[in-house]
Amino acid sequence: MGGYDLSPSVLSAPVWILETGRPGEQAQCQILAQALGLPFITVPLGPNFSPPDQWPETAGLRLILSFGNAVQAACALRATCAVRPLLVHIGRPSHIPAKDLDLIIPLPQDDYPPGPNVLRVAWPFNGAFLPPQHEEAQELRHAGTIVLYGGPSRQFRMGRAETERLLVFAHALAQANQEPLHIITSPRTPPEAVQWMQHWMTGETAALHLFRPGETLFTHFLNTGNRFVVTADSASMLAEAWRARAPVWLFPLPQKQSFMSRLQQGADQMGLRPLRSWLIRRGLLGSGSRFACWHRTLIQSGVIRLARPALTEQDLRWRPVHHQADTDLVRCQERLLALPGLLPLTATTREQS
Repeated sequence: MGGYDLSPSVLSAPVWILETGRPGEQAQCQILAQALGLPFITVPLGPNFSPPDQWPETAGLRLILSFGNAVQAACALRATCAVRPLLVHIGRPSHIPAKDLDLIIPLPQDDYPPGPNVLRVAWPFNGAFLPPQHEEAQELRHAGTIVLYGGPSRQFRMGRAETERLLVFAHALAQANQEPLHIITSPRTPPEAVQWMQHWMTGETAALHLFRPGETLFTHFLNTGNRFVVTADSASMLAEAWRARAPVWLFPLPQKQSFMSRLQQGADQMGLRPLRSWLIRRGLLGSGSRFACWHRTLIQSGVIRLARPALTEQDLRWRPVHHQADTDLVRCQERLLALPGLLPLTATTREQS
């Protein structure tokens, strides 16, 4: 291993996750770290994803996992280490040259160019297991139609009109399948959206469940829901619903168009995408998201279905013909363990345990 000290004190935390303060990002990093079978710790970042005032002792650090805006701090951390750790980034590494990272794992909604150190995944890691879970017996699913309600985001608008259309569709879906309707909010659901739903649900046969930190109701419904309706703003909820192996309906939302997204689309239409990709990989230009492209691919492949008005009762009883193989976590595990230094480290950790 090139002179690595393999004493237990050094191996206490060979993997560090940089904490961004965003639960969804933290969960995905932990899932990937657990797949490696190595001890890991979480290191909180400062305000605006800045490095902390003082890093912990880095003598045993061999792999840094960063997500999204944590990539700048990850590079700063690596610069302080006597032994250069590997740096693996999930998502889009904004304004960081691709060559500075050992592996980049763009999420399916990320518009990031391919490359030798880029590994694309079909889904975010939310809800992923090693080995992948098998489909549960249908009789274990009895909770009915479950709506996973997100909220407005940088990419999508979600107001009262969209909320009312969502509730009308979900009510028709539950009625067609003769089952109860449950609506679960998320950390991003604004208070006014809760009021809209409470007003609409007066006299309706539906139950509204408000998000509360630490509650297990979300997991309960993932395990027992007969089918799911997910708002288009949340890639993580869409992934968790799909991994529940029940029918998943995507509820579309109007997209926001920023100046930068319009500029990127214009450049691509002019045939300048290769130039844009070159600039992104060299860290000279940021990349964007491509939710619409990802959603369209999922719908066209029959993995999920688009929620829209005027569907027949037969349409609303839809179930996918087959379930796509969930290989993302296995592929990432194999790719990471093939990086220089991690496979011997894993073997040593197993011997000590």
